Amino acid sequence: MRDGDLWFILLETIGLMSFAINAMIIAREKDLSPFAVFIVACAAAFGGGTLRDILLGPEATPFFWVAYPLYVVLVFVTTMAYVFTGWFRGIIARRIDLIKNLFEMVALASLAGIGTAKAFAILGPGTERSWLGAAQLLLLSAFLGSATSAAGSVARDILLNQFPSTLRRSAGILEPLIIGSSTVAVLLMAGAGKPWALLAGFVVTIVLRSLTLWRPARPAPQGAA
Repeated sequence: MRDGDLWFILLETIGLMSFAINAMIIAREKDLSPFAVFIVACAAAFGGGTLRDILLGPEATPFFWVAYPLYVVLVFVTTMAYVFTGWFRGIIARRIDLIKNLFEMVALASLAGIGTAKAFAILGPGTERSWLGAAQLLLLSAFLGSATSAAGSVARDILLNQFPSTLRRSAGILEPLIIGSSTVAVLLMAGAGKPWALLAGFVVTIVLRSLTLWRPARPAPQGAA
């Protein structure tokens, strides 16, 4: 049974499954085998959190998906349902671009906050009680939160043999992640409750990502081919 507060479990599950769904749609478009689609979905869902737990050290092990393998089961069932069930693919196909972008955005926002909160909880007790210590805690928590979120999409794209879209300047992904993660860290340092800090970070990331994702396209320069 997954330990912890229900709201934390729900937010983590939403983030992981959102990334898995986004990845399985993209992987399916590459005509991969069913098990290969599952591998890509797992890499997206668990890759960022695994990197975070490695960087946090022994206090963060075993990896969260090893400690709670139900996450792997959920990703497997969802992936197989998508691969082998025509009506499921049909529902997604009607709004495939919107669904891919929406699920990725939700995954990025939720997992960034979860990663920041976990890093803050582990690093906080050992941090020096000074302005320098506070600055280090803020930077490390925000960095690990952003890495938790971004590394999943990077792993997905590497497995699909394409340049990670998250790293492109034109994608406008990293900036919302860093600002959203920093929001969570600052609120936790100020003594805010975890649910409110995560909610604020989630909203900030969603709003900023929405502005970059659906911003009007710039007109092409005159004379351009």
